[in-house]
Amino acid sequence: MSTTLLAQVMGPTLAAMAIGFLLHPKFYEKIIKDFEKHEGITYFTGIIVMILGLIVVLNHNIWEWSAAGLVTFFGWSSLIKGATFLVIPNFLFKISHSVLKNKTLMQVGMVVMLLIGSQLIYTGYFA
Repeated sequence: MSTTLLAQVMGPTLAAMAIGFLLHPKFYEKIIKDFEKHEGITYFTGIIVMILGLIVVLNHNIWEWSAAGLVTFFGWSSLIKGATFLVIPNFLFKISHSVLKNKTLMQVGMVVMLLIGSQLIYTGYFA
């Protein structure tokens, strides 16, 4: 898999998630709380996220300071997050609740995610 293709997929997704959360934080907070109540969806999500992470890691494990490194980082993040959902889901929910309580941290995180998404969009579509 090429960095360009993965950047074309990851960039718009990250940017849309960040913009959505910045514009409608209460909506996304509700989604996270609802997600926690549905164990089956949590389990299925863990499987899908882990598989997607594995696909990226197995095909694009490039560690460097570039868009390729960002793609690899998000591949490994997905792999680890998916495995965590399957093995210790309550751990992720505790982290989510802690982060949601700190509005400034959440907004800064979403701005960073928007910047990373924008960089990947540029790499995927314009570089």
